[in-house]
Amino acid sequence: MPLASLPTELSRPVSPPDLRAPLTRAPRRSGGGARPRLLDGLAGLVVVLAMSGCKAAGASVELSKDEAGDGGELEVVALPADGPKLIALRAGTPVLARPQSGARRLGELYPGAAVVRSAEPYGRAGCSGGWYAIRPRGFVCAGDGATLHTDAVAVLPAPPDLSRPLPYRYGRARTQGTPAYFGVPSSEELRHAEPDLERHLERVQRSDTQLGASANDVPLDERGVATGPPVLLPQRDGVGEDGRRTEAGYFLFPLADAIAPLPSLAALGIELGAKDGAPVDLRSAMKTVALRKGSGVAITRTFTAGESDGRRLGVTPDGRLIPTDRLQAALGSPWHGLDVEKVGLPVAFVHRHDVNTWSIGRGKATPDEDELERHTGVPLTGKFRTVAGVRFEEARDGFWLRSQDLVVIVRRAKLPEFAKGSQRWLDVSLANQTLTAYEGQKPIYATLISSGRDQLRDPASSASTARGTFRVRSKHVTRNIDPREVADSFDVADAPWVMDFAPGHAITGMYWGAGVGEAQGFHDIALTPVDARRIFLWAEPALPDGWHAVHSSSEEGSLVHVRP
Repeated sequence: MPLASLPTELSRPVSPPDLRAPLTRAPRRSGGGARPRLLDGLAGLVVVLAMSGCKAAGASVELSKDEAGDGGELEVVALPADGPKLIALRAGTPVLARPQSGARRLGELYPGAAVVRSAEPYGRAGCSGGWYAIRPRGFVCAGDGATLHTDAVAVLPAPPDLSRPLPYRYGRARTQGTPAYFGVPSSEELRHAEPDLERHLERVQRSDTQLGASANDVPLDERGVATGPPVLLPQRDGVGEDGRRTEAGYFLFPLADAIAPLPSLAALGIELGAKDGAPVDLRSAMKTVALRKGSGVAITRTFTAGESDGRRLGVTPDGRLIPTDRLQAALGSPWHGLDVEKVGLPVAFVHRHDVNTWSIGRGKATPDEDELERHTGVPLTGKFRTVAGVRFEEARDGFWLRSQDLVVIVRRAKLPEFAKGSQRWLDVSLANQTLTAYEGQKPIYATLISSGRDQLRDPASSASTARGTFRVRSKHVTRNIDPREVADSFDVADAPWVMDFAPGHAITGMYWGAGVGEAQGFHDIALTPVDARRIFLWAEPALPDGWHAVHSSSEEGSLVHVRP
Protein backbone atom coordinates (compact mmCIF):
# COMPACT_ATOMS: atom_id res chain seq x y z
CA MET A 1 0.00 0.00 0.00
CA PRO A 2 1.40 3.45 -0.84
CA LEU A 3 2.97 5.27 2.08
CA ALA A 4 1.03 8.44 1.48
CA SER A 5 -2.32 6.72 1.06
CA LEU A 6 -2.31 5.01 4.42
CA PRO A 7 -4.87 6.59 6.77
CA THR A 8 -3.80 8.64 9.76
CA GLU A 9 -6.22 8.41 12.68
CA LEU A 10 -8.42 11.47 13.15
CA SER A 11 -9.38 12.83 16.53
CA ARG A 12 -12.86 11.36 16.02
CA PRO A 13 -14.50 8.99 13.51
CA VAL A 14 -15.35 11.19 10.55
CA SER A 15 -15.10 10.80 6.83
CA PRO A 16 -11.56 11.26 5.49
CA PRO A 17 -10.87 14.88 4.54
CA ASP A 18 -10.60 15.96 0.95
CA LEU A 19 -6.83 16.28 1.14
CA ARG A 20 -6.53 12.48 1.09
CA ALA A 21 -8.94 11.89 -1.79
CA PRO A 22 -7.29 11.34 -5.20
CA LEU A 23 -8.01 14.21 -7.54
CA THR A 24 -6.40 13.16 -10.76
CA ARG A 25 -3.83 10.78 -12.16
CA ALA A 26 -1.11 12.46 -14.15
CA PRO A 27 0.09 10.78 -17.33
CA ARG A 28 2.88 8.24 -16.90
CA ARG A 29 6.34 9.05 -18.05
CA SER A 30 7.62 7.55 -21.22
CA GLY A 31 10.55 5.24 -21.13
CA GLY A 32 9.10 2.29 -19.23
CA GLY A 33 11.62 0.01 -17.60
CA ALA A 34 14.59 2.31 -17.01
CA ARG A 35 16.32 2.20 -13.63
CA PRO A 36 13.85 3.13 -10.87
CA ARG A 37 14.46 6.13 -8.62
CA LEU A 38 13.46 5.99 -4.97
CA LEU A 39 11.29 9.09 -5.04
CA ASP A 40 9.72 8.15 -8.37
CA GLY A 41 7.18 7.18 -5.76
CA LEU A 42 7.85 7.41 -2.03
CA ALA A 43 4.79 5.20 -2.02
CA GLY A 44 6.74 2.37 -3.57
CA LEU A 45 9.32 2.49 -0.82
CA VAL A 46 6.94 0.86 1.60
CA VAL A 47 6.45 -2.14 -0.66
CA VAL A 48 10.14 -2.62 -1.39
CA LEU A 49 11.49 -2.06 2.11
CA ALA A 50 8.76 -4.16 3.69
CA MET A 51 9.66 -7.03 1.41
CA SER A 52 13.29 -6.61 2.42
CA GLY A 53 12.40 -6.57 6.13
CA CYS A 54 10.52 -9.82 5.73
CA LYS A 55 13.73 -11.53 4.60
CA ALA A 56 15.54 -10.83 7.88
CA ALA A 57 17.23 -13.96 9.12
CA GLY A 58 17.48 -15.14 12.71
CA ALA A 59 15.97 -17.79 14.89
CA SER A 60 13.00 -16.95 17.06
CA VAL A 61 13.59 -16.46 20.78
CA GLU A 62 11.42 -17.43 23.70
CA LEU A 63 8.97 -15.01 25.28
CA SER A 64 9.50 -14.22 28.92
CA LYS A 65 5.88 -15.12 29.69
CA ASP A 66 3.62 -17.89 28.49
CA GLU A 67 2.13 -16.75 25.19
CA ALA A 68 -1.15 -18.33 26.22
CA GLY A 69 -1.47 -15.88 29.12
CA ASP A 70 -4.19 -13.35 29.82
CA GLY A 71 -3.49 -11.19 26.77
CA GLY A 72 -1.82 -8.46 28.81
CA GLU A 73 1.53 -6.84 28.16
CA LEU A 74 4.52 -9.19 27.98
CA GLU A 75 7.71 -8.52 29.87
CA VAL A 76 10.90 -8.94 27.91
CA VAL A 77 14.55 -8.50 28.73
CA ALA A 78 15.54 -4.81 28.67
CA LEU A 79 17.16 -3.80 25.39
CA PRO A 80 20.46 -1.88 25.35
CA ALA A 81 20.25 1.73 24.16
CA ASP A 82 22.87 1.07 21.46
CA GLY A 83 21.15 -1.98 19.99
CA PRO A 84 20.11 -2.49 16.36
CA LYS A 85 17.32 -0.30 14.97
CA LEU A 86 13.93 -0.82 13.40
CA ILE A 87 12.69 1.88 11.00
CA ALA A 88 9.01 2.82 10.67
CA LEU A 89 7.68 3.18 7.12
CA ARG A 90 4.15 4.45 7.53
CA ALA A 91 2.00 6.63 9.77
CA GLY A 92 0.35 4.74 12.59
CA THR A 93 2.68 1.72 12.59
CA PRO A 94 1.38 -0.03 15.73
CA VAL A 95 3.38 -0.95 18.81
CA LEU A 96 1.57 -3.91 20.40
CA ALA A 97 1.66 -5.37 23.90
CA ARG A 98 2.16 -8.89 22.54
CA PRO A 99 3.77 -10.27 19.36
CA GLN A 100 0.47 -11.06 17.67
CA SER A 101 -2.10 -9.25 15.59
CA GLY A 102 -5.01 -7.90 17.60
CA ALA A 103 -2.99 -7.39 20.79
CA ARG A 104 -3.51 -4.22 22.82
CA ARG A 105 -1.99 -1.16 21.17
CA LEU A 106 0.64 0.56 23.30
CA GLY A 107 1.54 3.27 20.84
CA GLU A 108 2.42 4.17 17.26
CA LEU A 109 5.43 5.01 15.11
CA TYR A 110 5.66 7.39 12.15
CA PRO A 111 7.75 7.16 8.96
CA GLY A 112 11.43 7.78 9.60
CA ALA A 113 11.30 6.84 13.29
CA ALA A 114 14.28 4.72 14.35
CA VAL A 115 13.75 2.68 17.53
CA VAL A 116 16.01 0.15 19.24
CA ARG A 117 14.87 -3.43 18.61
CA SER A 118 15.75 -6.92 19.72
CA ALA A 119 18.44 -8.72 17.74
CA GLU A 120 16.07 -11.56 16.88
CA PRO A 121 12.31 -11.76 16.33
CA TYR A 122 9.99 -13.00 19.05
CA GLY A 123 8.08 -15.23 16.65
CA ARG A 124 6.52 -14.82 13.22
CA ALA A 125 2.86 -15.69 13.78
CA GLY A 126 0.88 -13.39 11.48
CA CYS A 127 4.07 -11.49 10.54
CA SER A 128 6.42 -13.14 8.08
CA GLY A 129 9.15 -10.57 8.81
CA GLY A 130 9.01 -11.33 12.51
CA TRP A 131 7.81 -9.56 15.66
CA TYR A 132 10.62 -7.51 17.19
CA ALA A 133 10.63 -6.17 20.74
CA ILE A 134 11.46 -2.43 20.89
CA ARG A 135 12.53 -0.01 23.61
CA PRO A 136 11.17 0.51 26.16
CA ARG A 137 8.34 -2.00 25.63
CA GLY A 138 6.11 -3.58 23.03
CA PHE A 139 6.45 -5.37 19.70
CA VAL A 140 6.46 -4.21 16.08
CA CYS A 141 6.00 -6.34 12.98
CA ALA A 142 8.79 -6.06 10.40
CA GLY A 143 6.40 -5.96 7.47
CA ASP A 144 4.61 -3.30 5.45
CA GLY A 145 4.89 -0.80 8.32
CA ALA A 146 8.53 -1.25 9.37
CA THR A 147 11.88 -2.46 8.09
CA LEU A 148 15.28 -3.49 9.45
CA HIS A 149 17.06 -1.52 6.68
CA THR A 150 18.40 1.51 8.56
CA ASP A 151 19.60 3.20 5.33
CA ALA A 152 15.94 3.94 4.63
CA VAL A 153 16.06 6.81 7.14
CA ALA A 154 17.92 9.00 4.64
CA VAL A 155 15.02 9.09 2.20
CA LEU A 156 12.01 8.86 4.49
CA PRO A 157 10.25 11.88 6.01
CA ALA A 158 12.36 13.35 8.83
CA PRO A 159 11.15 12.64 12.37
CA PRO A 160 9.63 15.46 14.44
CA ASP A 161 11.79 17.76 16.54
CA LEU A 162 10.34 17.41 20.03
CA SER A 163 12.57 20.14 21.45
CA ARG A 164 10.53 22.90 19.80
CA PRO A 165 6.91 24.12 20.13
CA LEU A 166 6.28 23.19 16.49
CA PRO A 167 7.78 19.75 15.76
CA TYR A 168 7.82 20.47 12.01
CA ARG A 169 7.70 23.55 9.82
CA TYR A 170 4.15 24.22 8.72
CA GLY A 171 2.48 25.75 5.71
CA ARG A 172 -1.02 26.45 4.45
CA ALA A 173 -2.22 26.03 0.90
CA ARG A 174 -2.27 29.34 -0.96
CA THR A 175 -4.92 28.35 -3.47
CA GLN A 176 -7.79 25.95 -3.91
CA GLY A 177 -6.52 22.70 -5.38
CA THR A 178 -2.91 23.00 -4.25
CA PRO A 179 -1.36 19.70 -5.40
CA ALA A 180 0.29 17.12 -3.16
CA TYR A 181 2.22 14.57 -5.21
CA PHE A 182 2.81 10.91 -4.45
CA GLY A 183 6.26 10.99 -6.06
CA VAL A 184 8.64 13.37 -7.83
CA PRO A 185 6.65 14.75 -10.78
CA SER A 186 8.13 15.27 -14.22
CA SER A 187 7.71 18.55 -16.10
CA GLU A 188 4.76 17.04 -17.97
CA GLU A 189 3.12 15.86 -14.77
CA LEU A 190 3.56 19.28 -13.18
CA ARG A 191 1.76 20.97 -16.03
CA HIS A 192 -0.97 18.38 -16.03
CA ALA A 193 -1.71 18.88 -12.31
CA GLU A 194 -0.94 22.64 -12.28
CA PRO A 195 -2.27 24.23 -15.48
CA ASP A 196 -1.64 27.71 -14.01
CA LEU A 197 2.00 26.89 -13.21
CA GLU A 198 3.72 29.56 -15.31
CA ARG A 199 1.52 32.39 -14.02
CA HIS A 200 1.89 31.09 -10.48
CA LEU A 201 5.70 31.02 -10.64
CA GLU A 202 5.78 34.55 -12.04
CA ARG A 203 3.74 35.80 -9.09
CA VAL A 204 5.99 33.97 -6.62
CA GLN A 205 9.16 35.44 -8.16
CA ARG A 206 7.81 38.97 -7.73
CA SER A 207 7.26 38.60 -4.00
CA ASP A 208 9.07 37.22 -0.98
CA THR A 209 6.99 37.93 2.10
CA GLN A 210 8.67 39.16 5.28
CA LEU A 211 7.64 37.10 8.31
CA GLY A 212 7.59 37.90 12.01
CA ALA A 213 8.20 35.81 15.12
CA SER A 214 7.15 32.17 15.30
CA ALA A 215 6.37 29.81 18.15
CA ASN A 216 9.79 28.24 17.61
CA ASP A 217 11.53 31.54 18.31
CA VAL A 218 10.42 31.48 21.97
CA PRO A 219 13.30 30.45 24.29
CA LEU A 220 12.34 27.61 26.64
CA ASP A 221 13.74 26.10 29.81
CA GLU A 222 14.06 22.36 30.42
CA ARG A 223 10.40 22.18 31.49
CA GLY A 224 9.20 23.77 28.27
CA VAL A 225 8.36 27.08 30.00
CA ALA A 226 9.14 30.30 28.12
CA THR A 227 12.07 32.25 29.55
CA GLY A 228 11.69 35.43 27.53
CA PRO A 229 10.29 37.05 24.38
CA PRO A 230 10.83 35.54 20.92
CA VAL A 231 14.32 35.88 19.47
CA LEU A 232 14.91 35.66 15.71
CA LEU A 233 18.31 34.03 15.41
CA PRO A 234 20.21 34.41 12.11
CA GLN A 235 20.21 31.32 9.89
CA ARG A 236 17.32 29.75 11.79
CA ASP A 237 14.02 28.95 10.08
CA GLY A 238 14.48 31.46 7.29
CA VAL A 239 16.09 34.27 9.30
CA GLY A 240 18.93 35.95 7.41
CA GLU A 241 22.02 37.70 8.71
CA ASP A 242 20.02 40.94 8.66
CA GLY A 243 17.68 39.48 11.33
CA ARG A 244 14.70 39.32 8.98
CA ARG A 245 12.80 36.18 8.06
CA THR A 246 11.55 35.53 4.52
CA GLU A 247 8.90 33.08 3.46
CA ALA A 248 11.11 31.47 0.82
CA GLY A 249 13.85 31.01 3.40
CA TYR A 250 11.45 29.44 5.87
CA PHE A 251 11.07 26.41 3.60
CA LEU A 252 14.73 26.35 2.55
CA PHE A 253 16.13 23.48 4.54
CA PRO A 254 17.91 20.48 3.03
CA LEU A 255 17.14 16.83 2.55
CA ALA A 256 20.24 14.78 3.36
CA ASP A 257 22.62 17.68 2.64
CA ALA A 258 20.66 18.68 -0.46
CA ILE A 259 21.58 15.50 -2.32
CA ALA A 260 19.71 15.41 -5.61
CA PRO A 261 18.93 13.15 -7.23
CA LEU A 262 18.20 10.87 -4.31
CA PRO A 263 19.95 7.49 -4.11
CA SER A 264 18.54 4.64 -6.11
CA LEU A 265 17.09 1.54 -4.49
CA ALA A 266 20.15 -0.40 -5.57
CA ALA A 267 22.37 2.06 -3.70
CA LEU A 268 20.53 1.07 -0.53
CA GLY A 269 21.18 -2.60 -1.21
CA ILE A 270 17.48 -3.23 -1.88
CA GLU A 271 16.46 -5.30 -4.86
CA LEU A 272 13.24 -4.81 -6.74
CA GLY A 273 11.07 -7.86 -6.63
CA ALA A 274 7.53 -9.08 -6.81
CA LYS A 275 4.80 -9.20 -4.21
CA ASP A 276 1.94 -11.66 -4.51
CA GLY A 277 3.18 -12.54 -7.97
CA ALA A 278 2.89 -8.98 -9.30
CA PRO A 279 5.89 -6.91 -10.40
CA VAL A 280 6.72 -3.84 -8.37
CA ASP A 281 6.21 -0.70 -10.45
CA LEU A 282 7.08 2.48 -8.57
CA ARG A 283 5.92 4.68 -11.43
CA SER A 284 2.35 3.42 -11.20
CA ALA A 285 1.91 5.26 -7.88
CA MET A 286 2.16 8.69 -9.52
CA LYS A 287 -0.94 10.72 -8.69
CA THR A 288 -1.88 13.85 -6.80
CA VAL A 289 -4.36 14.94 -4.18
CA ALA A 290 -5.85 18.41 -4.02
CA LEU A 291 -5.69 20.57 -0.89
CA ARG A 292 -8.39 23.04 -0.08
CA LYS A 293 -7.30 26.65 0.19
CA GLY A 294 -5.94 27.34 3.65
CA SER A 295 -5.38 23.68 4.48
CA GLY A 296 -2.45 23.13 6.79
CA VAL A 297 0.36 20.64 6.31
CA ALA A 298 3.59 19.79 8.10
CA ILE A 299 6.88 19.79 6.17
CA THR A 300 9.62 17.51 7.49
CA ARG A 301 12.34 18.41 4.97
CA THR A 302 12.68 19.82 1.47
CA PHE A 303 14.75 19.19 -1.65
CA THR A 304 15.01 20.37 -5.22
CA ALA A 305 14.42 17.99 -8.11
CA GLY A 306 15.70 18.57 -11.62
CA GLU A 307 12.88 16.53 -13.08
CA SER A 308 10.44 19.04 -11.55
CA ASP A 309 12.11 22.03 -13.19
CA GLY A 310 14.21 22.66 -10.10
CA ARG A 311 11.25 23.45 -7.84
CA ARG A 312 11.66 22.88 -4.11
CA LEU A 313 9.41 20.10 -2.86
CA GLY A 314 8.44 19.65 0.78
CA VAL A 315 8.07 16.15 2.25
CA THR A 316 5.06 15.71 4.56
CA PRO A 317 5.16 13.24 7.48
CA ASP A 318 3.15 10.71 5.47
CA GLY A 319 5.37 10.99 2.38
CA ARG A 320 3.50 13.35 0.08
CA LEU A 321 5.44 15.98 -1.85
CA ILE A 322 4.15 19.57 -2.01
CA PRO A 323 5.79 22.43 -3.94
CA THR A 324 6.78 24.90 -1.22
CA ASP A 325 6.00 27.84 -3.52
CA ARG A 326 2.36 26.77 -3.15
CA LEU A 327 2.51 27.13 0.64
CA GLN A 328 2.10 30.13 2.89
CA ALA A 329 4.23 29.82 6.03
CA ALA A 330 2.30 28.99 9.20
CA LEU A 331 4.56 30.07 12.06
CA GLY A 332 2.34 29.37 15.04
CA SER A 333 1.63 32.02 17.67
CA PRO A 334 4.51 32.81 20.05
CA TRP A 335 1.99 33.67 22.79
CA HIS A 336 1.98 31.51 25.92
CA GLY A 337 0.61 31.29 29.44
CA LEU A 338 2.19 31.82 32.87
CA ASP A 339 4.46 29.65 34.99
CA VAL A 340 2.41 29.71 38.21
CA GLU A 341 4.69 27.11 39.75
CA LYS A 342 6.91 30.12 40.45
CA VAL A 343 4.51 33.10 40.62
CA GLY A 344 1.51 31.31 42.16
CA LEU A 345 -2.16 32.27 41.91
CA PRO A 346 -4.08 34.49 41.33
CA VAL A 347 -3.13 35.59 37.83
CA ALA A 348 -5.07 37.36 35.12
CA PHE A 349 -5.09 37.61 31.34
CA VAL A 350 -6.19 40.79 29.58
CA HIS A 351 -9.12 39.90 27.32
CA ARG A 352 -9.67 43.27 25.61
CA HIS A 353 -7.54 45.35 23.28
CA ASP A 354 -5.45 48.31 24.49
CA VAL A 355 -6.31 48.11 28.18
CA ASN A 356 -5.02 50.90 30.43
CA THR A 357 -3.31 50.38 33.74
CA TRP A 358 -4.69 52.51 36.58
CA SER A 359 -3.52 54.33 39.69
CA ILE A 360 -5.80 54.57 42.73
CA GLY A 361 -5.53 57.14 45.48
CA ARG A 362 -7.90 58.90 47.87
CA GLY A 363 -10.90 57.03 46.49
CA LYS A 364 -10.17 58.03 42.91
CA ALA A 365 -9.03 55.87 39.97
CA THR A 366 -6.88 57.51 37.29
CA PRO A 367 -5.89 55.84 34.00
CA ASP A 368 -2.13 55.67 33.35
CA GLU A 369 -0.44 56.22 30.02
CA ASP A 370 0.65 52.58 29.92
CA GLU A 371 -1.44 50.13 27.93
CA LEU A 372 -1.43 46.33 27.96
CA GLU A 373 -1.99 44.25 24.85
CA ARG A 374 -4.76 41.71 24.66
CA HIS A 375 -3.86 38.34 26.31
CA THR A 376 -1.09 39.86 28.43
CA GLY A 377 -0.56 37.73 31.53
CA VAL A 378 -0.50 39.60 34.85
CA PRO A 379 0.33 38.11 38.28
CA LEU A 380 -2.03 39.56 40.91
CA THR A 381 -1.72 40.19 44.64
CA GLY A 382 -5.28 39.02 45.34
CA LYS A 383 -6.28 42.46 46.63
CA PHE A 384 -9.09 44.44 45.03
CA ARG A 385 -10.78 47.82 45.49
CA THR A 386 -14.09 49.18 44.29
CA VAL A 387 -14.07 52.79 43.10
CA ALA A 388 -17.25 54.48 41.86
CA GLY A 389 -18.87 51.07 41.47
CA VAL A 390 -15.98 49.67 39.40
CA ARG A 391 -13.90 46.78 40.77
CA PHE A 392 -10.13 46.95 40.31
CA GLU A 393 -7.55 44.14 40.75
CA GLU A 394 -4.06 44.92 42.04
CA ALA A 395 -1.11 43.64 39.99
CA ARG A 396 2.05 42.57 41.77
CA ASP A 397 3.90 45.28 39.87
CA GLY A 398 1.85 47.90 41.73
CA PHE A 399 -0.66 49.06 39.13
CA TRP A 400 -4.37 48.33 39.04
CA LEU A 401 -6.61 46.88 36.33
CA ARG A 402 -10.37 46.90 35.92
CA SER A 403 -11.89 43.48 36.58
CA GLN A 404 -14.07 43.86 33.50
CA ASP A 405 -10.93 43.89 31.32
CA LEU A 406 -9.59 40.62 32.74
CA VAL A 407 -10.01 36.89 32.95
CA VAL A 408 -8.86 35.97 36.45
CA ILE A 409 -7.65 32.56 37.64
CA VAL A 410 -7.81 32.29 41.44
CA ARG A 411 -6.76 29.56 43.83
CA ARG A 412 -9.88 27.45 44.20
CA ALA A 413 -11.46 27.32 47.64
CA LYS A 414 -12.39 23.68 47.15
CA LEU A 415 -10.48 21.24 44.97
CA PRO A 416 -11.74 17.92 43.58
CA GLU A 417 -11.37 14.80 45.73
CA PHE A 418 -8.65 13.40 43.43
CA ALA A 419 -6.37 16.47 43.90
CA LYS A 420 -3.99 14.71 46.27
CA GLY A 421 -0.29 13.91 46.48
CA SER A 422 1.47 14.20 43.13
CA GLN A 423 -1.59 13.48 40.96
CA ARG A 424 -1.24 15.48 37.73
CA TRP A 425 -4.50 16.99 36.52
CA LEU A 426 -5.85 19.79 34.36
CA ASP A 427 -8.54 22.19 35.55
CA VAL A 428 -10.44 23.51 32.52
CA SER A 429 -13.00 26.30 32.87
CA LEU A 430 -15.28 26.62 29.84
CA ALA A 431 -16.87 29.84 31.09
CA ASN A 432 -13.50 31.57 31.50
CA GLN A 433 -11.71 29.71 28.67
CA THR A 434 -8.77 28.89 30.92
CA LEU A 435 -6.66 25.84 31.76
CA THR A 436 -4.64 25.36 34.94
CA ALA A 437 -2.27 22.43 35.43
CA TYR A 438 -1.96 21.03 38.97
CA GLU A 439 0.19 18.53 40.78
CA GLY A 440 -2.05 17.53 43.65
CA GLN A 441 -3.06 20.88 45.15
CA LYS A 442 -0.13 22.84 43.72
CA PRO A 443 -0.82 24.95 40.60
CA ILE A 444 1.88 24.54 37.96
CA TYR A 445 0.85 26.40 34.80
CA ALA A 446 -2.05 28.64 33.72
CA THR A 447 -3.14 29.70 30.26
CA LEU A 448 -5.99 30.53 27.89
CA ILE A 449 -7.74 28.00 25.67
CA SER A 450 -10.23 27.80 22.85
CA SER A 451 -12.90 25.18 23.52
CA GLY A 452 -16.03 24.12 21.65
CA ARG A 453 -17.89 27.20 20.43
CA ASP A 454 -21.26 26.27 21.95
CA GLN A 455 -19.60 26.32 25.37
CA LEU A 456 -22.19 25.00 27.86
CA ARG A 457 -24.67 23.24 25.57
CA ASP A 458 -25.01 19.47 25.26
CA PRO A 459 -21.87 18.17 23.46
CA ALA A 460 -23.86 15.25 22.04
CA SER A 461 -25.85 17.62 19.84
CA SER A 462 -23.70 20.74 19.61
CA ALA A 463 -20.15 22.05 19.18
CA SER A 464 -19.52 22.01 22.92
CA THR A 465 -16.69 20.38 24.87
CA ALA A 466 -17.77 17.53 27.15
CA ARG A 467 -17.84 18.31 30.86
CA GLY A 468 -16.70 15.93 33.57
CA THR A 469 -13.53 14.26 34.77
CA PHE A 470 -11.61 12.20 32.22
CA ARG A 471 -8.26 10.45 31.95
CA VAL A 472 -5.79 11.08 29.12
CA ARG A 473 -6.36 8.12 26.80
CA SER A 474 -3.55 8.68 24.31
CA LYS A 475 -0.95 11.26 23.32
CA HIS A 476 0.15 11.98 19.72
CA VAL A 477 3.07 14.19 18.69
CA THR A 478 0.95 15.17 15.68
CA ARG A 479 -2.34 14.01 14.20
CA ASN A 480 -4.96 15.16 11.74
CA ILE A 481 -7.98 16.81 13.33
CA ASP A 482 -11.63 17.02 12.41
CA PRO A 483 -12.25 19.91 9.96
CA ARG A 484 -15.24 20.89 12.12
CA GLU A 485 -12.71 22.26 14.61
CA VAL A 486 -12.10 25.06 12.09
CA ALA A 487 -15.74 25.31 10.96
CA ASP A 488 -14.94 22.99 8.02
CA SER A 489 -13.35 25.92 6.19
CA PHE A 490 -10.11 23.99 5.51
CA ASP A 491 -8.34 20.76 6.49
CA VAL A 492 -5.76 20.46 9.24
CA ALA A 493 -3.05 17.82 8.96
CA ASP A 494 -0.56 17.02 11.71
CA ALA A 495 -1.81 19.28 14.48
CA PRO A 496 0.84 19.13 17.22
CA TRP A 497 0.70 17.79 20.78
CA VAL A 498 -2.69 16.02 20.69
CA MET A 499 -4.00 14.40 23.89
CA ASP A 500 -7.27 12.43 23.70
CA PHE A 501 -9.31 12.51 26.88
CA ALA A 502 -12.78 11.37 25.76
CA PRO A 503 -14.25 9.93 22.56
CA GLY A 504 -14.14 12.74 20.01
CA HIS A 505 -12.46 15.18 22.43
CA ALA A 506 -8.80 16.16 22.66
CA ILE A 507 -6.41 18.83 23.82
CA THR A 508 -4.39 19.99 20.84
CA GLY A 509 -1.88 22.60 19.75
CA MET A 510 -2.72 24.85 16.82
CA TYR A 511 -0.42 26.32 14.20
CA TRP A 512 -3.13 27.90 12.04
CA GLY A 513 -4.23 30.72 14.36
CA ALA A 514 -3.96 32.36 17.77
CA GLY A 515 -7.61 32.51 18.81
CA VAL A 516 -7.26 31.49 22.45
CA GLY A 517 -9.54 33.03 25.03
CA GLU A 518 -12.56 32.47 22.79
CA ALA A 519 -14.73 29.37 22.38
CA GLN A 520 -14.54 28.78 18.64
CA GLY A 521 -13.72 25.09 18.09
CA PHE A 522 -15.94 22.04 17.80
CA HIS A 523 -15.14 19.66 20.69
CA ASP A 524 -11.39 20.00 21.16
CA ILE A 525 -9.53 22.25 23.57
CA ALA A 526 -6.97 24.19 21.53
CA LEU A 527 -3.78 25.76 22.89
CA THR A 528 -0.99 27.78 21.32
CA PRO A 529 2.08 25.66 20.42
CA VAL A 530 4.27 26.69 23.39
CA ASP A 531 1.49 25.88 25.86
CA ALA A 532 0.46 22.68 24.11
CA ARG A 533 4.02 21.30 24.19
CA ARG A 534 4.44 22.29 27.86
CA ILE A 535 1.26 20.43 28.85
CA PHE A 536 1.96 17.46 26.55
CA LEU A 537 5.43 16.77 27.95
CA TRP A 538 4.22 17.26 31.54
CA ALA A 539 1.09 15.09 31.31
CA GLU A 540 1.17 11.32 31.75
CA PRO A 541 1.83 8.85 30.22
CA ALA A 542 5.35 9.76 29.10
CA LEU A 543 6.13 9.39 25.39
CA PRO A 544 8.96 6.86 24.81
CA ASP A 545 11.90 7.96 22.66
CA GLY A 546 11.21 7.56 18.95
CA TRP A 547 7.47 6.92 19.38
CA HIS A 548 4.92 9.19 17.74
CA ALA A 549 2.04 8.22 20.01
CA VAL A 550 1.53 6.45 23.31
CA HIS A 551 -1.71 4.96 24.66
CA SER A 552 -2.70 4.90 28.32
CA SER A 553 -3.81 2.05 30.50
CA SER A 554 -7.00 2.51 32.51
CA GLU A 555 -5.15 4.03 35.50
CA GLU A 556 -2.13 5.60 33.81
CA GLY A 557 -3.04 8.92 32.21
CA SER A 558 -3.29 12.33 33.86
CA LEU A 559 -6.77 13.61 34.67
CA VAL A 560 -8.66 16.28 32.72
CA HIS A 561 -11.36 18.02 34.78
CA VAL A 562 -13.66 20.07 32.52
CA ARG A 563 -16.17 22.27 34.31
CA PRO A 564 -18.61 25.01 33.28
